[in-house]
Amino acid sequence: MTIHMSPTRAMKFSKNPLRALEDYNGTNKWWEGNDDALVFGTIVHNLAEGRDAMADLSDDVQQSIVSSTGKTKGQIKSQFKDAKTIGERLRNYVLPLEDEDTKFEVSIDELNETSSGVEFRVTGRADMLTRDAVYDFKTVSPQDFDGFIFYKSFRDGREKDYLKQVAFYAKMFDKKEAHILYIKKDKNTPFVYDYEMSEVEISGYALEMIEDIEKAVNIVAMPTQAMAVNDGSIWAYDHFGGVIND
Repeated sequence: MTIHMSPTRAMKFSKNPLRALEDYNGTNKWWEGNDDALVFGTIVHNLAEGRDAMADLSDDVQQSIVSSTGKTKGQIKSQFKDAKTIGERLRNYVLPLEDEDTKFEVSIDELNETSSGVEFRVTGRADMLTRDAVYDFKTVSPQDFDGFIFYKSFRDGREKDYLKQVAFYAKMFDKKEAHILYIKKDKNTPFVYDYEMSEVEISGYALEMIEDIEKAVNIVAMPTQAMAVNDGSIWAYDHFGGVIND
């Protein structure tokens, strides 16, 4: 069976190989929380791309985010209302960036081979492409956004994952520029921070992403290499018996 590997999935393997392998094989899902954040982000993305807010959301999900009782019956639940304001704000920023070559949600699906000879298909999807640039949209909580503006990093270090991902897409789509559009998840101050990567960053982070993808593919090809990491997740609690050893 052909191995399929995306930047997002490869980054899971870099954090916890065995947990990521079980997610890849369908044994245990990586995501352990509810889907509220995913739905919120989808609404923001849809509006930023000029689409209907509910696009790509299943009928069940659409029903679940609309109130069915009380005075708010038929209205979007409170936790998702801000997504409209934030998505429209991001759309206002994105619109002037568009040109005749602009495309949204552009997929990759190409046959590749690792240095050890393992064939795989590299997959992924860029949020937005213009003639010269690739853009990735990231919705960020107010606290994390403010901290990132000051420190240029997140508490969990995920900014490096974002950089690797968009740099990889810049190389795959042969774009000179790579941008991450951070949008603050605050209806009153939905700031947009347009982080443009330098040429050095694009080259360096793209190479790191390629290395991560190759390592992940090799683990799928040789599952015995998959090591378990105590990452504090529910999965890790069950796997390690609720004990953390140095």
